[in-house]
Amino acid sequence: MVIQVRERTMEEIQEKLTEMNTDLNKISYLESALKATSFSYEIKRFLWGKLSELYGDRGMFDRAAKAMANKAGVEIMFKDKIDSYITAAELYSKAGKVDEADDMFLRASRDGNEEQKRSVRLARKNVYLVSAHELEREEKKAHAAKFYEKLIKMNLEDIEKLEIKHKLLDTYNALGKFREAKLLEGI
Repeated sequence: MVIQVRERTMEEIQEKLTEMNTDLNKISYLESALKATSFSYEIKRFLWGKLSELYGDRGMFDRAAKAMANKAGVEIMFKDKIDSYITAAELYSKAGKVDEADDMFLRASRDGNEEQKRSVRLARKNVYLVSAHELEREEKKAHAAKFYEKLIKMNLEDIEKLEIKHKLLDTYNALGKFREAKLLEGI
């Protein structure tokens, strides 16, 4: 459903959003507004951010991540761009999409200086750990294994690496992946 967007300023758009009752109507309105090419980058950043927020609230993490990645593409400041990419990676992780999350972390680290790259690596480790634990708690061991596999390849401290190795071994054994478990024991 295409909604005709007559608003031209951010204040008018915000007012229009407050008049709408449901999130789905707001999402349709924002998507229609993004198709109008006459908006400034500031308004587009607002639209992408609001759209990502609405998708995230409804549990549509894949679409929320895509919207946040698009917002990162129009960010001006490197810090804001990195923050948006990290948020997109978190949303992809919530959706269980490891490769897409990895791509967002790669884009975030590409745009930063050494200190920002360190914080991106730390955020990546923490997001993957939280996602893996959450998936294990939900009994989704196959998805959790993907996050553990990414973590085991990262440059971590020996204690963390050993803990992740044990969790991955347990997950492999629970899934019946005995060959992978045996290969992992050799590492």
